[in-house]
Amino acid sequence: MLRSKILIFFCLLLAATGCIKKNLIPGGSSGYHETGADKSVTDTAKLPAGLPRKLAFGTEGDVSVSNQFIAECDYQYQYLAGDIFSNGWTTWNAPSGQFARNFLNKMGQMGKTPVFTYYNIVPAKHRFEDPGFTNLNDAEVMNKYFDDWKFLLQICNSYGKKVIIHYEPDLFGYMQMYKGDAAKSVVKVGLSKQADVLPFSNDAKGLAQAIVSMRNKYAPNVILGWHASQWATGVDVIRHKHNPEEVASQTADYYKSLQANFDIIFSEFADRDSGFDLLVRKKSDPMWSAIGDKSNNNLSDFDRFQRFLKKLNLNTGKKIILWQIPIGNTLTNTCNNTPGHYKDNRAEYFLKPVIDDNNVEKLLDYQRAGVVAFLFGRGAEECTSFYDLKNNGVTGPNETADDDGGFLRKGIKAYYQKGALPLN
Repeated sequence: MLRSKILIFFCLLLAATGCIKKNLIPGGSSGYHETGADKSVTDTAKLPAGLPRKLAFGTEGDVSVSNQFIAECDYQYQYLAGDIFSNGWTTWNAPSGQFARNFLNKMGQMGKTPVFTYYNIVPAKHRFEDPGFTNLNDAEVMNKYFDDWKFLLQICNSYGKKVIIHYEPDLFGYMQMYKGDAAKSVVKVGLSKQADVLPFSNDAKGLAQAIVSMRNKYAPNVILGWHASQWATGVDVIRHKHNPEEVASQTADYYKSLQANFDIIFSEFADRDSGFDLLVRKKSDPMWSAIGDKSNNNLSDFDRFQRFLKKLNLNTGKKIILWQIPIGNTLTNTCNNTPGHYKDNRAEYFLKPVIDDNNVEKLLDYQRAGVVAFLFGRGAEECTSFYDLKNNGVTGPNETADDDGGFLRKGIKAYYQKGALPLN
């Protein structure tokens, strides 16, 4: 998707206009000298009814590749995106909306919890390079958009079982970063003239409340996910090494200011494999640190993110799903930093200890932060897949044909064979 291009645009815009928040102090400057993950048990958030009562895994993929899904996974996610005026998700199969119905029915047959990532503001009218605010302030777009949202809810309601909808990743992150105050982000909600949303205010708060209201009305079986972007305060928790608890507190405050009761929080490590970021996007040193050092306030990047999530969980009272986790690894020969086989270290950070000696401590640290699921998937076409998507013969010795050499499949299987961690 084009979420990354839009984020770069806004970072440049905010830096130029002075809109980026300046009151977040790096850890060292604020006396922040914690070491390691926060292992205290503070999570009292309730798990939404109907979700697996265990720390679970999932992957991306539509029904066309269901024969390659990882059997042990409890979740499967699928993007619903596109231009709602031309090639949106409702057009992908006939009759209208059948693509979503097929996905739900297949997940029901396989015993997996279906997750839709609903991403339709940015692509509308093919305005991919425009900020999302352009479409948010187009009454024609928003009228069509709310009808599209209603249609998806009705399909989910007809399915009858639990469905998770991950609503518009990064959308509220942009609005928080640009305005900070939910009442100052102008959105044509009531002004869209769509019948279900007429009473709601024309701002970010009104949008969030309208989305939740329509879910309550048309599909109470849907578990609605709000996306918390780690950069939404104007600083990046990992890149800028800011106090993770302070950043999380501001994001939680923004969520609460919407006065819209979503059911669960989504967040993400990154949207590309580190090798892709290094070689294609030319980012310097994108691989996350796994060991703390003084330059990182005695935290590894994984510990820093765990602390961000833990504070987010505590302050919102919501469980967390980690989404679109890069699939590459540094361990297999198949991951050789060529297209479709880029390296990364997120999967191995959590799963190599499980494979090696049944050690789940790193997973347990994230469970203590309120995390209930890890969903792995690609953020771009050339990123690494967990199955043989490329079908290009790139396979290391004694490795499977999967584009990651089979590591993710092996690690998830080892985790479930050991016995999944129970959730409170």
